[in-house]
Amino acid sequence: MEVYIRHLEKVLRHYVQRLQWLLSGPVLCSRTWYRWSTDRGVMMTAAPGSRRLFGTVLESKVCILLDTSGSMGPYLQQVKTKLVLLIWEQLRKRCDSFNLLSFAESLQSWQDTLVETTDAACHEAMQWVTHLQAEGSTSILQALLKAFSFHDLEGLYLLTDGKPDTSCSLVLNEVQRLREKRDVKVHTISLNCSDRAAVEFLRKLASFTGGRYHCPVGEDTLSRMCGLLTKGFINENDPTLPPFEGDDLRRLAQEITKARSFLWQAQSFRSQLQKKNDAEPKVTLS
Repeated sequence: MEVYIRHLEKVLRHYVQRLQWLLSGPVLCSRTWYRWSTDRGVMMTAAPGSRRLFGTVLESKVCILLDTSGSMGPYLQQVKTKLVLLIWEQLRKRCDSFNLLSFAESLQSWQDTLVETTDAACHEAMQWVTHLQAEGSTSILQALLKAFSFHDLEGLYLLTDGKPDTSCSLVLNEVQRLREKRDVKVHTISLNCSDRAAVEFLRKLASFTGGRYHCPVGEDTLSRMCGLLTKGFINENDPTLPPFEGDDLRRLAQEITKARSFLWQAQSFRSQLQKKNDAEPKVTLS
């Protein structure tokens, strides 16, 4: 039982490290300690980065689709900053080739095809990002049609704050037609989780193509997470994780909840065994 409990604690430590990695952002705990028991801990350090907004890029040949419609105005500067981080943190380190495409009433493609991920290409892409401006409507379908035309494409990362300016079912049907010829995953990122219709559309689009839906965690939730990670997950009365919208965080939170339940059960069994051993009379051999 002691070995089982130690292994569960180890699993939870890895889960929490993964959770912090996915939540990496400037307001996460800068230097705190996560309490596993009276004499165990794992350090939490802040790691501002692109994963909080974009999630994790999985494929090696990708295109980033960025909504630059008028409604994106309040978010665009922050998105551009995180997109530059994405280029250097994830695309440069993990991808063989990439492209960038912005869409509003019209499309703006950084390059006509996917290009090799080099330092020079990343510098050029970064300069292109700085000139993006928000205006017009949300032509998601045209952006998807253009991106699917890129040769060797494996994954699309679509960031938007709303629904398309055309029928959602039309977009899904067109993507289904495109995927009959190209096995491309579409990962979706929502900047407006309060628009439930848009969220439902983006969830369906991601699930339909084998991709993932991602919704960045808000500042309030991050602040609560800082305190929660500091306090710990060991005791049964410790707070539970907040509900997450995005696929990665939601699944990880489910695994953490399951592991905590197993740990509490094991601790209860251990306590019962200890009480039973203490109650049994000691037999001495003469």
